[in-house]
Amino acid sequence: MNVMQSVIRPVAKALVPFPVRLWIKDIRNARQVRRNPGRIALVKEILPAYARLGGRILWIGCRRYTKGYGALLARQGGECWTTDIEAAHARWGVSGRHFTCDVVEIDKLIPSEAFDSVLCNGVFGFGVDTRASQLAALQAMSVILKPGGRLLLGWNSERVEDPAGFDFVRSAFASDDPIGRGARYEIPEAGYVYGFLRRRGE
Repeated sequence: MNVMQSVIRPVAKALVPFPVRLWIKDIRNARQVRRNPGRIALVKEILPAYARLGGRILWIGCRRYTKGYGALLARQGGECWTTDIEAAHARWGVSGRHFTCDVVEIDKLIPSEAFDSVLCNGVFGFGVDTRASQLAALQAMSVILKPGGRLLLGWNSERVEDPAGFDFVRSAFASDDPIGRGARYEIPEAGYVYGFLRRRGE
């Protein structure tokens, strides 16, 4: 940090209200996330593929940068619903089709076999951090998926172990390939992995 920055930053911090600073930080973070190669692959390849499959789709985890995902999915044939643990994040979800709940207990709020696809991206390692909570989330998501329903798992490989490595996942799900890249799509430059699964029992 140069001399000018060391003078300006404390003055700006004192003059700009805390909520405004948070808003600016959120805007900057959203811009940075949208430029991430993993996020670009999600928007350009993965979400359109799930949309074309149609049916009821649940997106888990809402932020400023996810706001357009519901419309993207709907334009290509999906019926998108959203959920987040934070009530304030409902503004980034789909109006009239949003749940506020913890993904670990989502099966207590949503009926069994309610969704054709569940898209869980950037949640493990960013809130659902322990292996126990990740396993609980996977079990809950399997309950709300229809037999044959699809599950997308996206995670940062530097933050969490491979969630597809649970014995439960191997018994409850089969591999899937909705975008023609196999069951696992790795983006090394982003440190990111997408896993494609399908609930057994169809």
